Amino acid sequence: MARIQNIRGLKAYIQDIRNCSTKEQEKERVDKELGKIRKKYTSDKAMTAYDKRKYMWKLLYTRLLGYDVDFGVKNASDLVAASGYAEKQVGYVACSVFLNEKDEFLRLVINSVRNDLISRNEAFQCLALDFIANVGGSEFSQLLTGDVMNVLANGATRPVVRKKAALCLLRLLRKAPPDAEIMQPEVWGVRLATMLEERDMGVLLGLSTLLLGVASRSYEGYEACVPRIVRILERCKQRDVSQDYTYYGLASTWLQVKCLRVLQYFPPPEEPAVRRMLADIVKRILGGSEPVKNVNKNNAVHAIVFEAVAVAISLEEPELMAMGVALLAKFLSVREPNLKYLALENMARLAEVPAVVDTVNRHQKTILACLRDGDVSIRRRALDLLFIMCTPSNSAEIVDELLSYLTLADYSMREELVLKTAVLAERFLPSLEWYVDSMLTLMERAGDSAINDLWHSVVQLVTNNPQLHVYAARRCAEALRRGASYEVFVKCTGYILGEYGPRLAAAGEVPLLEQFKLLQERFVAASPETKALLLTVYEKFAVAEPDNAALKVAVDAVLERYAATLDAELAQRAVEYRGLTTRRAVAAAAVQPLPKWEKRTSLLLRRLAEKEGEDTDEARERPAWMNLPDGAEDEAAGGASAPPPSLGLPGTAPGIATAAANDAADLLDLLDFSDTPPKANGTASPGAIASPAAEPGAHATMGVALAAATAPATVMDLLSSLGSPGSAAPQQPPAAAANPFAPELLPEVASPPVPARAAPTPPPAAVVRPAAAPAAAAATVMVAADDPFGADVFAAAAAGPAPIQPVGDVAAWFHKLCTASSGILYEDQYMQVGIKSQVAGPTVQLVLFLGNKHSEALQQVVLVAPPSPAFAFQMGPVPQQLEPKKQVQVSLSATCLAPFLATPAVQLGYSVPGTGQVLSRSLDLPLVATKFCAPPPVEVPAPVFAQRWQQVAGPPFKLTERLGGAAPAKAAAEALLPALGFRVLPAMDGGSGDALSAVCVFQCGGAGGTQLRQVPCMVKLEGLGTPAASLAVATADATGTNAIKQALKLVVT
Repeated sequence: MARIQNIRGLKAYIQDIRNCSTKEQEKERVDKELGKIRKKYTSDKAMTAYDKRKYMWKLLYTRLLGYDVDFGVKNASDLVAASGYAEKQVGYVACSVFLNEKDEFLRLVINSVRNDLISRNEAFQCLALDFIANVGGSEFSQLLTGDVMNVLANGATRPVVRKKAALCLLRLLRKAPPDAEIMQPEVWGVRLATMLEERDMGVLLGLSTLLLGVASRSYEGYEACVPRIVRILERCKQRDVSQDYTYYGLASTWLQVKCLRVLQYFPPPEEPAVRRMLADIVKRILGGSEPVKNVNKNNAVHAIVFEAVAVAISLEEPELMAMGVALLAKFLSVREPNLKYLALENMARLAEVPAVVDTVNRHQKTILACLRDGDVSIRRRALDLLFIMCTPSNSAEIVDELLSYLTLADYSMREELVLKTAVLAERFLPSLEWYVDSMLTLMERAGDSAINDLWHSVVQLVTNNPQLHVYAARRCAEALRRGASYEVFVKCTGYILGEYGPRLAAAGEVPLLEQFKLLQERFVAASPETKALLLTVYEKFAVAEPDNAALKVAVDAVLERYAATLDAELAQRAVEYRGLTTRRAVAAAAVQPLPKWEKRTSLLLRRLAEKEGEDTDEARERPAWMNLPDGAEDEAAGGASAPPPSLGLPGTAPGIATAAANDAADLLDLLDFSDTPPKANGTASPGAIASPAAEPGAHATMGVALAAATAPATVMDLLSSLGSPGSAAPQQPPAAAANPFAPELLPEVASPPVPARAAPTPPPAAVVRPAAAPAAAAATVMVAADDPFGADVFAAAAAGPAPIQPVGDVAAWFHKLCTASSGILYEDQYMQVGIKSQVAGPTVQLVLFLGNKHSEALQQVVLVAPPSPAFAFQMGPVPQQLEPKKQVQVSLSATCLAPFLATPAVQLGYSVPGTGQVLSRSLDLPLVATKFCAPPPVEVPAPVFAQRWQQVAGPPFKLTERLGGAAPAKAAAEALLPALGFRVLPAMDGGSGDALSAVCVFQCGGAGGTQLRQVPCMVKLEGLGTPAASLAVATADATGTNAIKQALKLVVT
């Protein structure tokens, strides 16, 4: 450091600082010195070179103490430009400490640094290269890269300078903009290969580090370097190096590590001689690495060994990988935790290679022993390795070991252990019965670490396999007898016993009363959610054995107790279930078993991918039971049933959307057919319908109609709400037939019509911009990103190439989707937009399939749903770029808030870079009023229909429109109306043979702060099949009447 020890003033200053006993004394001494230095710099008297160095070293020491010395930056830059080495040295050191790569003062020294680089003084070059490598940023990268390259490529330069130049160039590459191509592969690929012939080991170490940084970005163009790297490794193995680069008898350890790591970024060598040489080198490394007592030498040897194992994996040589497995297995038995950790990590990489997975499995016992290591990081790595190495042949043994270890596992890794154990059991599945036993044991031992996805997966498998119904119920009863009472375990056992416990009792194994007692023991400590599920289970028990007096008394006691609880959900269920127990016929019709689940993505795999932040390979990871063909599963007794529609959301029970079709809709508040908002309960709850986290069995999704007990003895008031506004209150049924749980029947007051959203002016089919103006197109997309609902998102632009036109009839596709659940919404020569819908009450779950038909990526993809007063939208993420020949899915949840006239729409836009074409189009969603119609839960007699029809006043609550000759025949209308959610009534006395009458319930609300509404509707079709055909609609809501009329006219004509 240029004789710093001879600067007496600096030594005295440091000694004074160390002698300070308080912070105040130190600050006083520093301020005194800084004042002195500032005075020296501002005086007109010239300073000697010695004083310049002395005061700069003082400023540097003061800065290291944490004090501000910014006034010295200018003086430090002056020292960099000095002609003497001592001044330059202190100037570079001070600038390295005072400045950073984003500091504006850095520009003061750029010219001085460049002058030192291009000078012939190698000492100055070394100072400049060190400074650039430590402080240089993007500005240095743009201005000095060429000069650094010249220093590196100059063969006449000393090796120490070239080594520094290689490392400095790597720094500039990392700081350069991503799109900047500093080192052209076609030039530097051959140049680096030539430089790797260098004999000096220091230069080779710098060049290998540079090549490693370049290859980590892209190896293309640098393939010529591979043979040279292999020769360097061969040279090291022959110990053809100087003594300065020998470490414990090993030739240049870090050069070997760097070379082996560089080879991992390249494909295996194609030249047979090079490949054979590399394989021989790796074989010698793996075969001659015996541990010694010297720790430092062991560390160096192991660093080379682990990199050699990685190269063996890339070479895909089974012999080399088997040697690597054997060597790593030895490391698993040592006491050194770092070595054991690295061995597990590398063996996990080897286990992913199918050729050596059997070799890895031979050391299964050693790996299992690592699960009980004292270091938690080693236990985690052992768990990861077991998860990877699991195969169908050893899956049962590994899962059993993990279940045994679960009770001893650290709480920090229990959740991961439970999830991976469940995934292994689901993925390999030696038998269905084994899976049920393993999952029940897992939930029983996991305790609070178990997640809801565990029991969701179990009940999905059990429900879809009838042969498991009784077996699973038996195992659940046995598990309950063992005393487990954790939340997830109780949910699973309660669900299975509620569905299949009666069949177990019918077989004479476990009576329903005993099953009830087993579940009731856990009822008090359960969460409200689990209690709600168990109440449903109890109701199913009571319906299954209505003549079991002891069971009925026990169930009634629980229902009576919770009918007065403060929890609204539990109280409502208890009240409604008590009403069901007194009406066996209604209860038998309402309480139905759940249908089969749709086969879809595993919930456990999805949770594991979310936890690890990775995409799961569904082709490899898909559970075995989900790969069974459709015909492999036996249909349940009583006849096959079509699979229920699914919301397409994880964890959603399959029975939600089919409640209306199975007459299992909530009957509470519907029996008077009024337009009053019903009480929120299971099936009618919008949260239970639309929430992705809805669970089987929760919110009355177990197929139970929660309020069938409220049915009055007469149905004369079913359509009482359809009287004209202000009419007299309907006559109450006789007192003897009154339902004590039914709400008071009030006269219907028509809801004010919701103002319809004005239909937007349809934009042109496509907006095309010239290809020569990409900036304008980018600006347009930026506007769309800033304000997706702005008026300028899809504004028309100047004329350019031919506009993008649809390849079919968009209106015809829309008309078809009004009655279908899936189909094409839009298609042109570049993109196809498909749609799939699933209705659940007032919510429709849509999935839009955006497919790129073009050979190049579509850019600036925009898909937005403008706000609507009648809908609440929730759209999933939309990619900005659509890769060629690829398809993405965009989810869209639409909840109808009120009756509507204008059909909601989405705005679609994208650009085609090759042609400059830009599409912007408004696409109407097939969400017409009939999508939100459902049949009423009870039959409506024809006389009651006729009476209520007469009570409804004329427009706007009752509207009639002629259909003309476009009306369908009566048979076609009878088939169409049930598909639209209507219940067709029997022919009325005196009615004509070409007329139909139907009723439905229009569902809306339940989101965005609105209450759930169910608007009853009556429809008449007369003169079907004749030119005089007409359509008449009557509801208690003016807007609803008009909306349903428009929708019916659209679909029936």
